[in-house]
Amino acid sequence: MKLFYYVPTATLQSNIPAAVHHRMVCPGLPAWSVVLVELWSGHGAQDAWEALPGVTELYPENMGITAPAAVLAAFAPWGAIAGMTLRQVFNLIRAQWPIWRHN
Repeated sequence: MKLFYYVPTATLQSNIPAAVHHRMVCPGLPAWSVVLVELWSGHGAQDAWEALPGVTELYPENMGITAPAAVLAAFAPWGAIAGMTLRQVFNLIRAQWPIWRHN
């Protein structure tokens, strides 16, 4: 199961997840990054990383909510606009992020 997170870019650079993962700096807010984890090395590694300040998991059940302003700003260069749901923003990311295009 793939897990999605957003995290401050500085935190990510100093705390690379112990996982098979992909990461990308947000095009509209470079202080933030998105991480797609495919497989953690273990539960302890996942728990430790998720406990870092600013690490936030994006849950699939929340994809229907309206995207927060920060998410819209983070992906505005790719077409995110007010009123979009998180699912719609993820579709923009999917179209632009090469690792996700082929999965």
